[in-house]
Amino acid sequence: MFMQHIFASVSEFKEVIVLKRRMWSTLLLGLWLMLFPFFLTFLHQVVLNVLWEDLILGFGIATFSLCRLFARRSEEITMADWIVTAAGFLTLVNPFLYSYYNVTVAAWNNVIIGGVVFLLAAYQDWKDSDAPPVKQRHHKTHS
Repeated sequence: MFMQHIFASVSEFKEVIVLKRRMWSTLLLGLWLMLFPFFLTFLHQVVLNVLWEDLILGFGIATFSLCRLFARRSEEITMADWIVTAAGFLTLVNPFLYSYYNVTVAAWNNVIIGGVVFLLAAYQDWKDSDAPPVKQRHHKTHS
């Protein structure tokens, strides 16, 4: 019985580590998406037109990935997962929505970053939907 508990704990620990890696990955991809247009402006002045969309989407991805890392309630987890998924999808289709696919480097950056963030976040949404609900802890106050 004791060994089963240890193996279950190790399995849960590995699952948490994988989750944290996915969330840190989306956080870093969001930061990249925020900063990449500033570097590209030195190469292509046209990138200034897409700078704000990438800055906002990257900020959203990074912020809500960080929120997801520290979320404890299932409502917070669900909301953060969905926002990151939506921001990843918007990043993926952004070059086509705003017709800047002729700026090849910026378009490919958005398609790749958006696709990876979208897939990671959608996979995490799917994993969370199969997981048991997070129990909320209530602390009693002592008089």
